[in-house]
Amino acid sequence: MSIRLCIGAFLGAHAIRVIGCTWRFRVFAEEYLDEARAHAPHVIFAFWHGRMLPLSYRYRNKSVQVLASAHRDGELMGQTVRQLGFGHVRGSSTRGGARAIRELVTRLDEGFDLGITVDGPKGPRHEVKPGPLEISKLSGAVVIPITASSKSHWVFSSWDAFELPKPFTTVFVRFGPPVLVAPEAGPDDLEKARADLERILRELTDVNDRDVSDA
Repeated sequence: MSIRLCIGAFLGAHAIRVIGCTWRFRVFAEEYLDEARAHAPHVIFAFWHGRMLPLSYRYRNKSVQVLASAHRDGELMGQTVRQLGFGHVRGSSTRGGARAIRELVTRLDEGFDLGITVDGPKGPRHEVKPGPLEISKLSGAVVIPITASSKSHWVFSSWDAFELPKPFTTVFVRFGPPVLVAPEAGPDDLEKARADLERILRELTDVNDRDVSDA
């Protein structure tokens, strides 16, 4: 890993800690997480790529394992979240992702939760990829949708419309109903679970955006 990448990751993690400590969080529907953990001890957190920043601050230092692509931008993201107390698995759950999926299943077996940007690494925005559902099928872990919305934020001109909450703003974090794929699920079952997860996350984000704007 290059010196430039190390410095970039350090500065990125430090900036997240500095601005994150000013955010005011409110968490909704956390009973869905309790429901998921009642079924399986370890879960797969599923969220949009553009909403990851406040979640990475809120759930730092909990040893959640995240998937980051092996290209330069993904490596920078992976090293940044590692400094926030996350584990980092390199690879993709879509393009040639069999190795990454096997490693993520292993991390679940070792007792870790996973965090996956389900429309990453490069979109299309708000379209769920099948990888998290395949991991659920192989591991028995429950997929738990989660999103974050901020009352005041900057939006980047990127494919994911990446949001950076402004200092001292209010951030709403909201959980959705869990999704589980049975071990015997076939292609049609996987597609149904994928479509269900996409619908839930889209609706969850719409509700969260509306509620935080009215707060």
